[in-house]
Amino acid sequence: MASRVALLPGTPTRPNPPPSRQASSASATPPSRIDSHPSQHTAISEGSSPESQADQYLFLSRFIHRNEIPQADLWLRDLELLHFWTTEAYEELTHRSDICHMWRVDAPKYAVSHPYLMHEMLAFAAFSKADKQQQQELCHEYYTFGIHHQDCAIRGLRRNIAATTPQEAAAMVATSTLLTLSVFASLGLEAEHNMSATPPCVIEGLLNCFYLMQGMGNILSLTQATIVDSFLRPLVSDPTEVTPSQPLLMELLQQTPALVSFIRDKHDLPESERATYLTTVAHFDPALSISLPPKVDNRELRFLFIWPLHINVEFMSLLQQRRPGALVILMHYATVLLAAEPRYWFMKNWGQRVLKACHESIDQSWLPAIQWPLSFLNSNSTFDLFTNLMRRQNSAATPGGVLYPQRRAPDVAYRQTHPGQSVPNEMSDHSSPGHKFMVTSAEQDKTPKVNMGSNTVDHED
Repeated sequence: MASRVALLPGTPTRPNPPPSRQASSASATPPSRIDSHPSQHTAISEGSSPESQADQYLFLSRFIHRNEIPQADLWLRDLELLHFWTTEAYEELTHRSDICHMWRVDAPKYAVSHPYLMHEMLAFAAFSKADKQQQQELCHEYYTFGIHHQDCAIRGLRRNIAATTPQEAAAMVATSTLLTLSVFASLGLEAEHNMSATPPCVIEGLLNCFYLMQGMGNILSLTQATIVDSFLRPLVSDPTEVTPSQPLLMELLQQTPALVSFIRDKHDLPESERATYLTTVAHFDPALSISLPPKVDNRELRFLFIWPLHINVEFMSLLQQRRPGALVILMHYATVLLAAEPRYWFMKNWGQRVLKACHESIDQSWLPAIQWPLSFLNSNSTFDLFTNLMRRQNSAATPGGVLYPQRRAPDVAYRQTHPGQSVPNEMSDHSSPGHKFMVTSAEQDKTPKVNMGSNTVDHED
């Protein structure tokens, strides 16, 4: 598995954000500080560490912002963030009562003996606080705290990946889950509030997120058998009742045949590139199969995090080169980023930024293939993007219940739909019981696989 991770290509180093604000006290770090460990009292330089000579965990390292671990006396702020985690932040992850209890009660208890998990919980809480601030100074302050804890979480995770033990498995998976979300949050805050000297490239940032998701998928595949019997059990179990559907996922399913036909018929496309695109689009189906059954939660996140597990190195390279076909496929993926925005604050503005960046780089010959995702791109906010879809489904008075977001969405303009476009209520043949997202590792080739009920789909290199 280590060799698989080592093959992940590197990407340019992201610029460091502005330094954190100085603490009011210059006293030594008190014992109650969660990152107060003997090994960290001396500043550690990533550039001089053994890992830097042959870093096997680039999917993690690229998100470390600073070369040295700061030792500011900020323990009171940490207590504030922990309080915010246990009173508000945990609810932003799910509305399921069993998972809420897991994040609010079990995770903090477990994190006491696993500092990197504690750091990641505080990072998520800090980014959430930053997102809610009206004053730029306070937003920047909480963002800086979040970056500090995210860096510490990544360093702790890296130290434990090489020799994963059953005792560390649950903490590593919990940290990996939160880390993926907080990376989206931190990159989004950087873009929205100009946290870095150079404006971040949204496509490059999303590519880095894809590498991170693949690395986290590898961790999950190694620890799955252990976490089923851990405090994370609710996280890998589906809800027992029907949950609200997401009509945009069905609409994406309807749009993929037209995209496939366009790619097949494009005469000036090299055959190897065409094959890569067709394979990549085909991977929409298993991700949708996991996201569409009646009894699943977090439908948008399931699709957003499962599809990248399947995309291969060739497609990533084409995306890195900004090849039009790769950008067209990414625009279709970005529609689900838009769908996630009303429900998950850490996805805010990702969809619009990705759509805009891709559209600006696509040549005229590909325009017929992007008419559907392009219809979502406008100058207005995207939060109530699905109003028409919800009205159409509710007016049909079909079984399945009224659609509603997990978080209340503000009222803003909806996109213009194409005449005659319709969206079915549910996807047939994907409603069998027992649909769960699980990543396993094949016994011989250690290739991660996604289990979908009775079906298994390879996670390709």
